[in-house]
Amino acid sequence: DHLTMKDFENVYEPSDDTFLLLDGLQLALQESHIPVSTNNDLTAVVVVEVGCGTGVATVFLAKGLSNAKRKLYVTDINQEALRVTEATALANGVNDIVAVECDLASKLLPELEGSVDVVIFNPPYVPTPDEEIGSAGIEASWAGGHNGRRVIDRAIPQIVRLLRNPSGVAYIITVDENLPEDMASRFDDLGFVMEPWVRRRARNEFLTVQKVFSKKD
Repeated sequence: DHLTMKDFENVYEPSDDTFLLLDGLQLALQESHIPVSTNNDLTAVVVVEVGCGTGVATVFLAKGLSNAKRKLYVTDINQEALRVTEATALANGVNDIVAVECDLASKLLPELEGSVDVVIFNPPYVPTPDEEIGSAGIEASWAGGHNGRRVIDRAIPQIVRLLRNPSGVAYIITVDENLPEDMASRFDDLGFVMEPWVRRRARNEFLTVQKVFSKKD
């Protein structure tokens, strides 16, 4: 109710991939795959959403962590996405999100490297001509370049650097055209496992939430 159609001219509107990601996060909470600190624990759960869009994934997870100590960060290259995310958070009673304008998680790495418990990433995964990449507008939310992998491949080493090892976990949306087996191989080379967590057909494509975690786990 807090957003209008004009907002969605500049920010990616929640769709099938968003809702699958929420289902994946809900399952992770239910099965205790997301570490939850208590009031007796001095360590906060650190969450980073890379490319937050409307922010619904972080807000959803924040509600699931309502009784936990937490630190919530979102990034986006699109200023409007950050504005909308902050509005989404406030409309849902979440007032502790730190919004950072940057490419992927570049500005968070110096502060958060090796300390993030959960990374959320619904990337621009649609295969497009490479020249469509690089916008700071709504196109940045879907244009993925060759095999939909140009942005994903740049994000993989950043995700690995962010995650607390061995307990950190990432949840990433892919489609089959992204060649997830090759993605898994790249994570493997960096000491991490990527495996399907939740999968669903949406219109003419198969969407998957991939779970990434340390081999040491």
